[in-house]
Amino acid sequence: MSTSIAYCILICFAAIIVVLSIGAPNVLADSNSFLSSFVGAELLNILGVIVAITLASAAQMHLALNGIEERFNRRNSFVATRAGIRAGSYTLIILFAAAFLLVVAKPHVATTAWSQSLVNGAAIFIVLWNVLVLVALTQGVFALGPTLKDEGGPHEG
Repeated sequence: MSTSIAYCILICFAAIIVVLSIGAPNVLADSNSFLSSFVGAELLNILGVIVAITLASAAQMHLALNGIEERFNRRNSFVATRAGIRAGSYTLIILFAAAFLLVVAKPHVATTAWSQSLVNGAAIFIVLWNVLVLVALTQGVFALGPTLKDEGGPHEG
């Protein structure tokens, strides 16, 4: 999935959340028992697991790229790939921090149905964004193929 498609998905989803919060706030408000209990410790638990596992995977991807560069004696061959891994990793950390602030602020700012709807929608938006980052990093992992270096030995033919 391209970055443009991911941004379009996020923009469309944000618009849907705003429209629902204004037009039918009870859909996403705390009257929805799932969202009421989800936007709290549950949200942070899920995002914490996603961040921990994904950062470990991103570090492994970074090390794999180092190995490929060393094997072929080519430094800085994956500048764009590394930048994408770095951006995805930092995005997950920032989204986790945003979710933490959202959970802490929710009791103070979400006092009406429409404000609860906006906060709960923002939580779902953060989860969606996490999923899109995971998709991008997963595509990066699967784009790395095997690396074979010709050792100059006898060939069967």
